[in-house]
Amino acid sequence: MGLYVHPQFFRIDLTRIEGGYGYIMQDFANEYPQAHPQSDPLVSVVIPAHNEEYHIARAIKSVLREFESIAMDVEVIVVDDGSTDATYHEAINASKHSSSVKVISLEKNHGKGFALRTGFSHSRGSAVGFIDADLEYPVNALPIMAHLVLESGHSCAIASRMADDRPQIERVSSHIAHKITSLLLQLPIRDTQAGIKMFPGSFARTILTNCAQEGWLYDVEALLRVVEQPLEVIEVPVMQKSIRKRRANLWTMMACGPALFTLAVAHRQSLSRHSSKELRQVLRFGLTGFINTLVDVALFWGLIRMWPPHFSAWQAALESLTAWAGASLVGYILHSRYTFRRRLSHSGFYLVTGIGVAVQMTLTGWMTHMLGTEGGLIGKLAGIALASLITYAGYRFLAKHGEPLPSSSPTVRKANIPTVVGQ
Repeated sequence: MGLYVHPQFFRIDLTRIEGGYGYIMQDFANEYPQAHPQSDPLVSVVIPAHNEEYHIARAIKSVLREFESIAMDVEVIVVDDGSTDATYHEAINASKHSSSVKVISLEKNHGKGFALRTGFSHSRGSAVGFIDADLEYPVNALPIMAHLVLESGHSCAIASRMADDRPQIERVSSHIAHKITSLLLQLPIRDTQAGIKMFPGSFARTILTNCAQEGWLYDVEALLRVVEQPLEVIEVPVMQKSIRKRRANLWTMMACGPALFTLAVAHRQSLSRHSSKELRQVLRFGLTGFINTLVDVALFWGLIRMWPPHFSAWQAALESLTAWAGASLVGYILHSRYTFRRRLSHSGFYLVTGIGVAVQMTLTGWMTHMLGTEGGLIGKLAGIALASLITYAGYRFLAKHGEPLPSSSPTVRKANIPTVVGQ
C-alpha cells in the first residue's frame, strides 16, 4: 500500500451563487468564513476508485472547487482500489498542487466497501462522506450534505434520486433491487444505493470502519449501522446522470443474495436486542414504580389512620395528594437514575406525574365517597395502576425527546430544497 500526502493547504476563491443552492452556499460562507491551514479539515470526502483513469482527475478537482468556492476546509481522500490502469498516476498528477488531497493505493482490488473503510480510517473531518469517481451524482450536493450533518451533529445525509437519465432497464432493475433490500431489512429509506453520502466524522471512523461488507452492499450495511445508533437520516433530492454503462449486472446483484440474507439475519437479531432492552426498561419502571407505590401507600395509610376521612372525598383526595408529594421525590430520583438512566426534565416530570396524580385523586375520592375509608384505599390502588400506564408513556417520551433511545425506526426526513442537479 502506498500513501501520498501533501503537507499544506491552499484555497481558491470562486463565486457561484444562484437560487436555493446559492442560499445554502451563502450560509456556509458566513458560518465558515476563513480557512485554518494548521487545523483539521472540517469535511473529508472519500473517492473510491477502481480503473477510473478517465474520471479521477476531474472528480478531485470538482470536489476541491466546490468547497473552495465557499471557503470551507476539505480534504479529499482518493483510494485506488487495485486499479490496473493509470488511475493512481492520474490521481497523483491531479493532486500535485493541492495539499488537501491524499492518494492511497491498495495493492489489489477489494471492492468499494473496503476502499471506503480505508478512506474513512484516514479521515480527520468533522463530517465524512464519499462520492463515486464518475460524478454521476452532483458534486455540488456535497457541501449541502456536509452543512446538514454539521448543523445537526446527530444526522447523516444521503442522496435520494428524484430523477435520472439512465436506460429504462437500469432504472427498473435498480428499483427492484432496492425493494428487495428494503423488504428484507425493513429500512424506511427511499434510496439506499445512491453513490453520495455524508456522516458525522466520529461515526464514520468508529462504526463504519468496522463494517464487514467489502462490495456494493457496504452502503446497505452502513445504513443499518445508522438505524442501530440511531442517527437521523436526511434525504437530499438529486438527479443522477448516466455517464457510462452500468458495472453491476443482474448476475452480480444475484450473487450478493447470500450476503444480503446474512445482513438481514444480523439486523433482525439487533432488533431483538433492542426489544430486550425495551423490556428491561419496562421491568425497571415496574420495580421503581413498586418501590414508589410502597412509599406512597404507606404515607397515605398513615395519614388516613391519623385523620380518618370517613366519607369525605375531598379530605381523602387531599391526603392522597400529600402522600404523593413525599413519594414523588423518591420517584424522580429512581426514574432518572435507574429506569431511564438520564436526568428527566423537572417540569416535564411533574406535569406527567401530575396527570397521574389527578387520576389517583379522582378514583380515591370517588371510591371513598361510595365505600368509606376502606374504599379509599381500594381507589388509591386502582388509581396507581391506571396512572402507571400514563406516567410510563410520559416519562419515556421525555427520555426519548431529550436523548433518543435505541429504536429500529430512525427519523427519516427529506431536505427541504430543490432537486440538486450537477453544474
